[in-house]
Amino acid sequence: MKISLVCPTNYYGESATRGIYYPMGVLSVGSLIKDSFPSYDVSVIDGELYSKEELIDKIKDADVLGLSANTNNYPLCLELAETAKEQGSKVVIGGPHATALPTQILRNRDYVDAVIVNDGEESFLEYLIGGDLSRIPNLVWRDNGEIKHNLVNPPTKPVRLVDMDFSLIPLESYWEEHKKEFPDMDERYVEGFTHVGCNWREKSGGCKFCDIPYPFNNYQAPGRFWRDLQELRRERGVTSFKDYGDCLTGNPERVRALLEARSSSLDDVDFSCYGRSIEITEEMADLLRDLNVRYVYIGFDSGSTKMLKLMRQGYAVKHNHAAAERLERRGINITGSLILGAEEENEETIEETERFAREIIQHPNVTQLHCAVLNVFPGSFYGHQMAEEFPQLKEDDVWDVMETQRLWAD
Repeated sequence: MKISLVCPTNYYGESATRGIYYPMGVLSVGSLIKDSFPSYDVSVIDGELYSKEELIDKIKDADVLGLSANTNNYPLCLELAETAKEQGSKVVIGGPHATALPTQILRNRDYVDAVIVNDGEESFLEYLIGGDLSRIPNLVWRDNGEIKHNLVNPPTKPVRLVDMDFSLIPLESYWEEHKKEFPDMDERYVEGFTHVGCNWREKSGGCKFCDIPYPFNNYQAPGRFWRDLQELRRERGVTSFKDYGDCLTGNPERVRALLEARSSSLDDVDFSCYGRSIEITEEMADLLRDLNVRYVYIGFDSGSTKMLKLMRQGYAVKHNHAAAERLERRGINITGSLILGAEEENEETIEETERFAREIIQHPNVTQLHCAVLNVFPGSFYGHQMAEEFPQLKEDDVWDVMETQRLWAD
């Protein structure tokens, strides 16, 4: 059986991270398939690296095409799906966009056979095996034209590093590009999770623009995490780790336990992680330093405390400044981001954000600062708000980001 797994690039524009990060979602799916059925021909394809024509050629003759869909790349997912179906492939779509709109996808796209919501590794494998589809968790499918929703298991388990089959991707080429973008980390990195979920989202429902489906903040057993990393160090010389858990800084006790479980042979492993500014206290900054964190990704989001409150961020501008200062004193770099266009944005709040941006980049450790107009994703609080305001969105499976930005602005 030939299985092609693709995470396409964004439909509009070019990705700022092209060739830097490998597609961990489809890699984890492909790794489980390859481990379960070594004879299967499994291809894990990073859609950011190829043109649409090249992708169409790569999925030729696939028995099953699996697509990882976010709202930005979903239109390209559909083009690949329709082409694959014309060639006789079965087509399965997963990812955050599919998790938010499974019914709309199956109702509107007859060339999509099934949708998997939330974590999809085991569900996709069971789909390949066949049998009674009604028993596969997280599967949405058609039964004689009727759309069926199976039991949904919320995503709660971090994927283990040792479950990844890195022979399915050109890992070394990602290392080369990663070093150019993040020179203070060793290039021999792997992506993974020390935890899943966000402490703030578990407490409050999270930021209003967030569509990440993990409802709980769960950590891996620290000893097991370090043993997995040690194994990758022996096998592939890995010396850097990029933590894709939503927000490492939300639970100081678990960060301390992670640090205490590290063996001395792994003291030199570089880290990067996500953090929330209000959670980066003096104590947390010390823990990040001792964990050998080189970069923290922080959503500063706005220079207006009013806007931060409206977006339900749970912090203020003063916390952003304090976090930058604390991390600077410890030599930890920051990749920051800003969002324009949330509810009640106006000229005054945009001026506040511009002023904040000019101030925050005076810190030498703020090595990157990105800014974007708000994208409204269907699985977010804002997405539900949009669907109530514009009822046609409840029927649509394509939320064109340019069109929804205009609708949101209106």
